[in-house]
Amino acid sequence: MAEHKQDTLANFLTAALDMEDEISNSVYKDYMDAKNWPKNLKPEAFQKIKEYLTVLIEDTRKHRKTIAGLIEQHDQD
Repeated sequence: MAEHKQDTLANFLTAALDMEDEISNSVYKDYMDAKNWPKNLKPEAFQKIKEYLTVLIEDTRKHRKTIAGLIEQHDQD
């Protein structure tokens, strides 16, 4: 039973890591490209969007690092 819980935890951590990768490597990066926004979007508005997205990308990297650390810790147990 304990081994099943360990496997479940490992699966959750792996899924969380995959989600963080997907978010930072596709979703946010796609939105960083002005071509993916309406043509009439003002440059100032797009610049502000990029600033917010940069914060989100950095947060996602921190999340990924935290999750990777949990996976490493889990593997040592």
